[in-house]
Amino acid sequence: MRRLDSDDRASLARSATEEYRMAARLPYLTRIDLPEADRDIFDQFIKERGSEPGHIHRTVANAPNLLRRFLALANELRNGTQLDPKLRELALMTVGRIANAEYEFVHHWNIALKVGVKREQLERLAEFASAPVFNDQERAVMRYAAEVTTNIKVSDATFDALRGFLDNRKITELAMNVAFYNMVVRILVPFGVELEAGAHKG
Repeated sequence: MRRLDSDDRASLARSATEEYRMAARLPYLTRIDLPEADRDIFDQFIKERGSEPGHIHRTVANAPNLLRRFLALANELRNGTQLDPKLRELALMTVGRIANAEYEFVHHWNIALKVGVKREQLERLAEFASAPVFNDQERAVMRYAAEVTTNIKVSDATFDALRGFLDNRKITELAMNVAFYNMVVRILVPFGVELEAGAHKG
């Protein structure tokens, strides 16, 4: 059997990348694609966010009744909670990193910067357990997100660490955010949702 040379290995690597970066499996719907009674979903999105719906929203729009509720919960988790947004975004970036969900990772990289997460922290997410750029509270939140995303179960030590600085409401808000974005990555990755043209890490 012929041994693989460097060209063969490069070809296999390209094939693996192309397979991973598959085309979207469902269409990205536009406002006009929606039933007339549901077009207000896109109108309200633009009013609230000041931008057009992204590919994730246009994908979920294939079930417009679910998109309406998806957006309502997403907005409440982002704008209606008491959890420190920096802690929230570090948790969500952990979910995106572990799930290898490029779409979530890129979009939340930029959100994280806007709410005050330091760039050096984003660059060392995989080293959160030991990197000196994170404090104990940040590590605790990221450890919770990592355990939920990887194992579903969370250790007593991890949960007790949260109790040391979050009240019951904020723990619940953290849990809901991590759970919601674990759902999101399980739409993004299986459906092959692509980044929008021009979307990139800031």
